[in-house]
Amino acid sequence: MLELKTLLDIPALPSTFRLTSYSAKVIDHKSTECTATLFHEKASLKVRWTTARPDARIRPNLLVSPRWLNASAACADGAIGISRLVLIERPEASLNLFSTVPTGWVNDRQLVAAAAELIECLPRGHRHLFNAVFWGGERFRRFCMGPSSLNGHHNAQNGNLRHSVDVARMVREGCGSKHIASTPLAILAALMHDAGKADEYRLSKSGEWVLSDRGRLLGHKVTVIEWIAAAMVRHRIILPSSHYMALLHCLTSSQNAPEWLGIRKPAMLEAMLLSNMDRLSGTGNLIERCAANDGWGQYHPHMGQRPFTIAC
Repeated sequence: MLELKTLLDIPALPSTFRLTSYSAKVIDHKSTECTATLFHEKASLKVRWTTARPDARIRPNLLVSPRWLNASAACADGAIGISRLVLIERPEASLNLFSTVPTGWVNDRQLVAAAAELIECLPRGHRHLFNAVFWGGERFRRFCMGPSSLNGHHNAQNGNLRHSVDVARMVREGCGSKHIASTPLAILAALMHDAGKADEYRLSKSGEWVLSDRGRLLGHKVTVIEWIAAAMVRHRIILPSSHYMALLHCLTSSQNAPEWLGIRKPAMLEAMLLSNMDRLSGTGNLIERCAANDGWGQYHPHMGQRPFTIAC
């Protein structure tokens, strides 16, 4: 991680950071002192500036960019004096959002690095869509921190991110060198197939994850389609219509859905891979949790049986 020592180090710093904390202290009727901590995988900074009118839109978990002073001014507590902090409102395709995931969200940095590496595989349009859906800090935080189920697979904190990365890596391997499958499309679909669970679950007052009203009434599949459609219109994502329809097909098709529901069966290799790897990742996690060192493990209702393993 970079450490800012002089003004000469500023060009080596990222231009965009995740705001992890923010406070404003009124000095007098003309000035307010603002202090913030900023996170990027390459650098973590504490900054301070004085303004006559604080930006009321700035709050933790959003993406911001510091505007530097002409001279590096370090305060007594290690904070760096800046001119101001600018809120980055529009999604930028060039930013890898996982480089701005603070340790307070995900302590497992190998998991974050794996997610960031998958994003680097995506072309500009695909990455722009992912960023547009998750640019709002709170939604992205819930996606990274929340579980993938309440009582089933990957039901711990960061479970949804861990499952999504697991599925994305498997579909990427499944696409391989096949010319009939789009690896970027498969990766994007895998990363987003459970994205709606960011709003499907909520923390109760007791600290337990429970279904939200949206989770009860709509479910994560409807939620993510809503988010994607809104992002496409609002931010004018440049994505071929065939890729857009293919993505929605991957996210909504189901092999075993009754015909009267109007849900289509998987018609693309990417959709078939997503369905199979989603199931494999979930079942694998349950077996890992319930397995014994050798022989029969513990029963889990989602498997309907006890897993059997042999000592390696």
